[in-house]
Amino acid sequence: MEPDNLKNAVVDETHRIEEDALHSMKGHFNAGSLWGKVHLIMGIPSAILAGWAGIEAFSDNPQLTAILALLSAALTATVTFLKPQAVSDNHRNAGREYNKLKNKARRFREIELPGLVDEEAKQFINDLADQRDALNSMSPDIPRWAYNKAKTDIDEGRADYNVDVEKKNGAN
Repeated sequence: MEPDNLKNAVVDETHRIEEDALHSMKGHFNAGSLWGKVHLIMGIPSAILAGWAGIEAFSDNPQLTAILALLSAALTATVTFLKPQAVSDNHRNAGREYNKLKNKARRFREIELPGLVDEEAKQFINDLADQRDALNSMSPDIPRWAYNKAKTDIDEGRADYNVDVEKKNGAN
């Protein structure tokens, strides 16, 4: 491959890695946000019901005490089974890793690539691609709704840096 063609191919592949990483990052952050909310929505009532059941245990209403205790136990068991905080953390950590990859790819394309010889450029882009593949294989699956929300946000420009928007609009 001729040098100019190789540099163009490396730039194109860098753009692909950045795009993949951006979509994955936002999708993981969307999923992580929802699971964090699920954790709170289920955990807070569970704790309140447990406390209330404890107070009611000293009253003359054993039926209410039993109902509160059962509801608290059911919510606690569901939270324990679903592990929403762990799922949220996994998605958010994956999102952070994709963000690091996206930033690394952009810096490579805009800053480092122009000064590299062909073999160095090929090695670096292969390393970036390997990092993306590793993240893809170890990250939790992104739910379809989270990906669709990420895609909409990206398509509507809510993921662009101001400097990039200004460049697109012709300002410096």
